[in-house]
Amino acid sequence: MTIRTRLTFLYSSLLACVILVFIAATSSVLSWTLRAQVDETLREVIDSERYTALNDIRWPTSGDSMSTKARSTPGLFVQIWHYNENGQPFLHTVSYSLLGYGYNEPLDPMALSESHEVRRDVTIGGDHRRVMSAPLVIDGKVRGYIQAAASLRTVDAAIDRLLKIMLVGGSITLLISLLVGDYLARRALRPIDAIAQTAKQITAADDLSRRIPYDGPPDELGQLTHIFNNTLERLERLFNVQRRFVADVSHEMRTPLTTIQGNIDLMRRIGPDDQAMAAIAGEARRMSRLVEDLLLLAKADAGRLPLEQTHVELDTLLMDVFRQAQMLAAEVTIALGPVEPARVMGDTDRLRQLLLNLVSNAIKYTPPGGTVTLGLTREDSDARLTVSDTGIGIAPDDQEHIFDRFYRVDKARSRAQGSTGLGLSIAQWIAEAHGGEISVSSTIDAGSIFTVRLPLAPDASPQPATARPSLPHGRAVRLPRTR
Repeated sequence: MTIRTRLTFLYSSLLACVILVFIAATSSVLSWTLRAQVDETLREVIDSERYTALNDIRWPTSGDSMSTKARSTPGLFVQIWHYNENGQPFLHTVSYSLLGYGYNEPLDPMALSESHEVRRDVTIGGDHRRVMSAPLVIDGKVRGYIQAAASLRTVDAAIDRLLKIMLVGGSITLLISLLVGDYLARRALRPIDAIAQTAKQITAADDLSRRIPYDGPPDELGQLTHIFNNTLERLERLFNVQRRFVADVSHEMRTPLTTIQGNIDLMRRIGPDDQAMAAIAGEARRMSRLVEDLLLLAKADAGRLPLEQTHVELDTLLMDVFRQAQMLAAEVTIALGPVEPARVMGDTDRLRQLLLNLVSNAIKYTPPGGTVTLGLTREDSDARLTVSDTGIGIAPDDQEHIFDRFYRVDKARSRAQGSTGLGLSIAQWIAEAHGGEISVSSTIDAGSIFTVRLPLAPDASPQPATARPSLPHGRAVRLPRTR
């Protein structure tokens, strides 16, 4: 059974219960009201006959005699019972109006032994009647009874007619509620059907580009549709990244393996060769770096790469990276911009790796004679690290993807320089893992500026901005360049 069917029957069953309760309550109230009116009429009749009955008891006639008289009130029947000298009740007077003329039995035999007023429904000759019995008391003793009866045929007919009308109306209402409920449930659950159909189409066609159309209100189903579409979008993006990742890894591994295999074949033909051995060693180192970078990112994605949380003096770390850059490049000027004291909480080794990756990337894309500048400033509650260069720059279309894994602006040149295409991805992960962010601004043939923002340590007290010169006397260092 579908959810729509279950919801329809659930609400219809609830409505049916409400209708039945309403019918029962209405009929009960009507019955109580009509019976109260009948009881009031019977009490008035008994009160009007009581005086005559008491006088007849004081001066009783023969115990076997009975007087009869007609009443002007329609639908009523009154009996007055006396006790004779032997204590046996005898019918003294009968008053009737269109009811049971000649009926000499007690209207309610059980009430003739009661010492208080009794009201009871009885059936006499197939007629449903309401009987009220009141004792006649003289000198503290019950000397007789007066019983008045009224037919409940009109009351029963009114209640029966009301029940039929309400049952027919309730049935029609229930049928309409079933149809309307099914329509509303189908309309309300249409997005769920669309989600199911879309999921089936995605599974059958392996097409993650499909989306669920929805033009309804922003209710729970609208939110579900929005979340599902966002999930599909993310799955599509992750699937494309994975597919590109597998293709790039395959390509990256195939190139050095081909080079190694070619040099091995060459040495088999001509014997050992130093140049071939150097090429094999270089490709092996490149594959080793690639595997290490992939392993690091895989651990980071799985959350199994813990970071130490210690106080890190960024200005000291920046100077260490500046000195270490001497082993990375030649024919490129490495300079220092403003360097202000700044302390953050983080992992020293990972932050060093972040800076080295940015510096290495800047050197690779800066032509001979260019300049790479490192800087550190404080802005509000953030430390701002910058690595700028005067290199070839990055096109606007490429700036959106340079932090993607294996993405290269100049693939041929990057591969020739031994790049794995993972350095900026690792730098981005390190920055975000420390609660910061990394961004880039670049102009073609003018250079690029990579900016890393990291939150300052909570206990880092504001310090005056003391700019540190690039080097004493403004000197710059020209570092050897490695390809």
